[in-house]
Amino acid sequence: MKIQSIRGVKDILPDEIWKWQHIESVAHNIFPRYGFREIRFPIFEDTRLFSRSIGEATDIVEKEMYTFDDRGGDSITLRPEGTASVVRAYVQHKMYNPPSVLKMFYIGPMFRYERPQAGRLRQFNQIGVEAMGSASPVVDVEVMTMLMEFFKALGLTDIKLEINSLGSQECRPQYRELLKIEIEKHLDQLCDNCKNRYQRNPLRVLDCKAKQCGEIAERLPKLIDHLDKAIAEHFSEVRSLLDSAGTPYSVNPSLVRGLDYYNRTAFEVTSQNLGAQNAICGGGRYDTLVEELDG
Repeated sequence: MKIQSIRGVKDILPDEIWKWQHIESVAHNIFPRYGFREIRFPIFEDTRLFSRSIGEATDIVEKEMYTFDDRGGDSITLRPEGTASVVRAYVQHKMYNPPSVLKMFYIGPMFRYERPQAGRLRQFNQIGVEAMGSASPVVDVEVMTMLMEFFKALGLTDIKLEINSLGSQECRPQYRELLKIEIEKHLDQLCDNCKNRYQRNPLRVLDCKAKQCGEIAERLPKLIDHLDKAIAEHFSEVRSLLDSAGTPYSVNPSLVRGLDYYNRTAFEVTSQNLGAQNAICGGGRYDTLVEELDG
């Protein structure tokens, strides 16, 4: 029997490795100029790290994680994303002492059990950046500006930066309850996944890729219209700083990141040449994640 690679993974052969090396080289050139240093962390972690940080009601935790018990009986998960591991390292190694803005980036493979298709593999390579230790909107804008410079250095010209605010722990609960009430008016039209999870996390309906859910989401209340004063001022400052930096952007009130730890500023970089799967980069703030992981 001929043994071949597992479905959903890809060999990077010598004739095409230069593409990966070029992208990584550009990252290593640009990110340190903004004060970011590389961090490397294990490809597997305690499963609880991801279930607590990403969120129990997310697609990643519910359906996509590669989780298994090791020979010692511990539940282990191949990393589906990088932020949780960076925060775990930040807490474990007390990198918050002395207090300062700590900037890190990472490059490496991630793993999700998704249906293999164009732009979706079960092992995929990801570049990520994390800036920790500051609540200032200046940091938000610095990250977004740096990433746009990175993509332009790669020769991408058809890209667009979209931003939104995901509120805070103070203003989001009231919005979630309003969203549930409005979602229930369209319950019979939702996909099965959204019917099952909207009570636990109604924001997932806004992020659903099913066509019928997307059409309903367009008619639902927008979180950006229900921000408290402090969060609204933060988002206004982000927009003002982007304008001052000359970084083009658009506000997308429907933009909701798929991970539960995000709050305040969220963003995506999209390409007009990729069809429905048009996001090439995304991120946002996670002001409470360190505390949630016992920092």
